[in-house]
Amino acid sequence: MSDLPAVGAETPIQVRNPSALDLFMFSASAWLLHRIHYDTPFTTEHDGHPGLLIHGPLQGVYLVQTAESWLGDRARLATITYRHLAPAYLGDSLECGGTVTAADGDGIDLELWARKPDGTVTTSGTARFVVA
Repeated sequence: MSDLPAVGAETPIQVRNPSALDLFMFSASAWLLHRIHYDTPFTTEHDGHPGLLIHGPLQGVYLVQTAESWLGDRARLATITYRHLAPAYLGDSLECGGTVTAADGDGIDLELWARKPDGTVTTSGTARFVVA
């Protein structure tokens, strides 16, 4: 456990820029069929959004990937909860990162977030990683 990050350690920031194809493929693979993620005319004309929305669950995946790429094979995801706080649209860059909030003999807890470059947090969550 001593080689795992200490409380207060921060993950490196990962920047994600999903494409329209990424949004379509995530919709298809996860059976998320709401058209606001892949049908621009529907999204802008019918629902009044400025563009395609980046899925909340895709942002959750980005949070997990950020932590896993930092921790490597040393730890495994045990639990994650996250909440969406603001919309993110195709063309938005998402900076993903986190901070270790607790560490014990079993693993570590992280506070994770995705935000736009202007600082708007789009998704916030917590995760528990256990030592493998």
